[in-house]
Amino acid sequence: MLSISCIMHIISAIGVLSFGHHANGYKTYMDKSIQDKRESNVGRVVLITGSTRGIGLAAAAEFLRNGDNTAIFCRHQNHVDEAVDKLTADQGAGSGCEGLQGLVGDVRDPDSVDYVVKAVLERFGRIDILINNAGIAVWKPIEETTDDEWDEVIKTNLKGSFLFMRAVLPIMKRQGSGVIINISSGLGVQGQAKYSAYSASKFGLVGLVQVVADETSGTGIKVYAILPGGVATKLHLDMHPWEDPSKMMTPEHVAKTIFGVAEGVGASGSAVEVYF
Repeated sequence: MLSISCIMHIISAIGVLSFGHHANGYKTYMDKSIQDKRESNVGRVVLITGSTRGIGLAAAAEFLRNGDNTAIFCRHQNHVDEAVDKLTADQGAGSGCEGLQGLVGDVRDPDSVDYVVKAVLERFGRIDILINNAGIAVWKPIEETTDDEWDEVIKTNLKGSFLFMRAVLPIMKRQGSGVIINISSGLGVQGQAKYSAYSASKFGLVGLVQVVADETSGTGIKVYAILPGGVATKLHLDMHPWEDPSKMMTPEHVAKTIFGVAEGVGASGSAVEVYF
C-alpha cells in the first residue's frame, strides 16, 4: 500500500487532511467544534451505500450508536438481512431497530438509486448525510484488465456515487443543509501498479468532491472525500490474502473518522487521509 510520504507530496494541491492512529480519528483534530455540533445533530438521517460489510457496516453501527437514523443498502437481499440483524443485535434493540432501514438495489442503475432515495424519504422525511461507500476492485496489470472489468469498477465506484449525489443534492438544497462523503482511497491521490481501474475511479471521486463542493458553495451543503490506507476488509483481503490484518486499520477505525467528518466542521471539498 502507499507510503505516507508518497501521498504527502500532493497534499498542498488538493487540500488533504491527515489523521493517524488516534482513538477517535478525525475527532482529535477539532474535538470542541464537533462536540458543539453533536448536541444539535442527534437524530440525523444517514444513507450509506455498500453498507452490509466492512467500512460501510462499521459506519452504520457508529451512526446508530450515536443516535442517528441510518439506511443501509446493497445489491443482495441476504446481505442486507444479515447486516440488519447484526446491527439490531449490536444496538440491543431486541426484535427491531426503529432508526434502521435496510434496502436492496444497484448503485449502477439510475432507477434503483431513485427508488432507494425515495424509500428513505418516505421512511424518515429527509436525508442529512449521504456516504458513497459502495466499491469493487480489480488487481491486475492494465494489459490484462478486460473491458468488462474496467467498466464494472468505474460504474460501481464512480458512476454510482455520481448517481446518488445527483439524486440527493436537490433534497439537501431544499433542506438548506447536508453532508456528502465519498469514500475514496490513498490510491485516489497516488496510483499504484495493478490498480488501474480502481485507482482511476478513486481519483475520480476526489475530483467529483471538489466539483460538487464548488457547485454547492453557500448552500449549507458540505462535501468531503475520505482517503483510507490499507483496511482489513473482505475486499482487500480477498485480493491480498497473504497480508496480516492485525497490521492494518480496522473498518471501525475508519468509521470513527467518517462520523467525525460528517459533523460538517471542515472546509467543503477537503480530502481526509486516514492511516494506521
